[in-house]
Amino acid sequence: MIRNYFKTAWRNLASNRFYSLINIAGLGVAMAACFILLLYVYFEVGYDRQNEKLDRIYKVYTNFRNNDEWSTGRYTPVQVADVLKKDFPAVEEAAVAAGPAKMLFSVDDRQVRLETLAASASLSGIFTFRFLPGSPQHIPADASSVVISRSAAKRLFGNENVVGRTLKHHNKHLLKVAAVVEDLPANSSLQFEALIPWEVLVAEEPSIKEQGWYNYSFITYLLTNENADIAALNKEVGGILLKYDNNKNNKLFIYPYADIHLYDEFKNGLPEGGRIRLVRLMLIMAGGILLIGCINFMNMSTARSLKRAREVGVRKAVGAPRKLLIAQFMAESILMTAIAFVFALLLTTALLPAFNNLLQLDLSVPYDSPAAWLIVTGVIVFTGFIAGSYPAFFLSSFRPVKVLKGSIAGAGRASVRPRQVLVVVQFSFAICLILSSIIVYRQVQYVKDRPLGYDNKGLIEFSPEGNLYENFEAFRREAINANAIVDGTLSASGINESFGSTWGVTWPGQLPGEEKLMISQMAATYHFISTMGLTLAQGRDFSEAYPSDSAAVILNEAAVKMMRLEQPLGQTLKWQGADRHVVGVVKDFSYNSPFDLSKPIVIGFRKDWVENVTLKLNPGLPVSESLAKVDHLLKKMNPGYPFDYRFTDAIFAEKFHAEQMLGSLAFSFTVLSVLISCLGLFGLATFSAEQRQKEIGIRKVLGASISSIWLSLSGEFAGLVGVAFVIGAAASGYMMKQWLMKYEYHTNVSPLVLTATLVLVLLICMLTVSFQAVKAALANPVRSLRAE
Repeated sequence: MIRNYFKTAWRNLASNRFYSLINIAGLGVAMAACFILLLYVYFEVGYDRQNEKLDRIYKVYTNFRNNDEWSTGRYTPVQVADVLKKDFPAVEEAAVAAGPAKMLFSVDDRQVRLETLAASASLSGIFTFRFLPGSPQHIPADASSVVISRSAAKRLFGNENVVGRTLKHHNKHLLKVAAVVEDLPANSSLQFEALIPWEVLVAEEPSIKEQGWYNYSFITYLLTNENADIAALNKEVGGILLKYDNNKNNKLFIYPYADIHLYDEFKNGLPEGGRIRLVRLMLIMAGGILLIGCINFMNMSTARSLKRAREVGVRKAVGAPRKLLIAQFMAESILMTAIAFVFALLLTTALLPAFNNLLQLDLSVPYDSPAAWLIVTGVIVFTGFIAGSYPAFFLSSFRPVKVLKGSIAGAGRASVRPRQVLVVVQFSFAICLILSSIIVYRQVQYVKDRPLGYDNKGLIEFSPEGNLYENFEAFRREAINANAIVDGTLSASGINESFGSTWGVTWPGQLPGEEKLMISQMAATYHFISTMGLTLAQGRDFSEAYPSDSAAVILNEAAVKMMRLEQPLGQTLKWQGADRHVVGVVKDFSYNSPFDLSKPIVIGFRKDWVENVTLKLNPGLPVSESLAKVDHLLKKMNPGYPFDYRFTDAIFAEKFHAEQMLGSLAFSFTVLSVLISCLGLFGLATFSAEQRQKEIGIRKVLGASISSIWLSLSGEFAGLVGVAFVIGAAASGYMMKQWLMKYEYHTNVSPLVLTATLVLVLLICMLTVSFQAVKAALANPVRSLRAE
């Protein structure tokens, strides 16, 4: 019996090639899109799963009180790890870390910058590392050692058997390779190419030993005991700052390491989602696109019900029960889905490189994973069941007496309303995606077009290594004299990077409690304003001509407004525990996130915080020539350190990566969903034209014009798309409003966007159905009426 069903199914596929191809193509494209999105979801939810003790690993965060609200930071004072290990029996292991950051390593004449993490040796007791054969299975607590990854070993030495070999760190210290580990997977939150023991960092920066509890610059990890009471431990950890620093404003808390990738956003001290939103969106898109493919199948199957009616009647007449007929049609659906799966697999393999390039990932089809094949099998069965369920129940409901008498002429029309509903559903989803893609694109462009408040063209950034820090002014003068640059400055970070925040800033006329306000801060030196192209509203830049500038600060207009300073110049503030006088006010500028409104910021003169060089290249020379001149000077004045720079405008462009990725994803899968919907629409239009041949012939004989016949055939579909637009626009408007609300600086949904989208969708719809409509209108009526 089952064999007979599949033979019949194959015969039906072969005899209706056109409609079968439409169904297979629609299902195949939908399944391919679904598979690609599920691969991404599988990658995201698999983050950090390589750690064997993941359920017991925690990271320490800090909640900072800002008036009546809390802001959450991912860093702690350096002492926290030791306190956790010493005071808390529930903590099995604790580790402190810093980085990762690009650091210079060299072997002979080969120099390589590696992403380097400094951490205490206990890190290997918390996280799972795969040490290569011949390496000790732990991180040594030796101030002359280093652990490197397999790929770093090949870059430095040309092979991976390098335990015991020596390399130079920052052209200063000789370190011995103590171990080589496998490269960490791409979906690991912890990443490094080189891992130096904490003692190495302390030896290079002895001031770390003297850091007070006020410096929140370090990462703390911990591993709890198997039976630890996490709620009780969290409560106890929250009292550390009060106990050791008498700090009543800030609180530490532990957060599950398994959650830090997907749930990494906090609001008022509590977790509030994060990348999990994108994962959920990908799941919705995968399900929605697969549903569109299934709807195509349902529509085509029910629309062609008359073609199968006599077969159903005969089978029922000879005693076939309804459940076996349902099984037959479900078998046909699953067979077609299986064929579509082969097409989908080929399509997935072809499209995956483009998807990887879009997301900057390296996803691949896990052919050797039983779990993946189990999921795929589930998708095939689920798709076959969903796609075939309605047609199976609809076709099996025909009454054999009416069928065999030929009195079910209205059967095809009986399924019109459900088909219309299904068309509305699939186009609603497609329209929702179209509008969402447009809004994401407009938001990114809106922020990109926002005045920055500084000039990032021709700015380059790099680290002041070697003797450059001490000799920077001499280098700057020579570079200006060589016409390589027009200015340069030293600062704590680039203008696009997070400046950090502080509290305890006091100013004249301050109200009680305002000293607890979190205020952004930036440490800079001479020529900061002129190099960055900031606009002075009052006063001046830091200058060597004023020795007192070593205790000076510059405010932005937002800070002046917040502090209510009518005459800010010359006013004395307390910043970083010392009195500072205001020498300048700059107009507000965008820093850190371009999506945020300008916040108050204090730019303080601090040479001891400098970690970044910014140069303004000479706009009168080609960029390559200016860079060559800078490179030549650096080799002369700071030999042994490669000139590795980044353009400030490129760093700024990276700020839009997440939004652009979301927009590109939405656009790509919007195109696929529209393509699938149009395939189904084309099939329905073809069948509608076939069913109405006699009607069209009569209309033409009675004098109907081609345009009126075209309108008659196309109008039904245009009306359905109009209804779908209302539903899709409402859904998109609600979701995108919620998405835009997370940005302080955001665009609005313009009526022009809605109108343009409606016109675009109607145009696509009309183009899809017009071929068949015009073909039917131009057909010779004699052919359709000669049997009458």
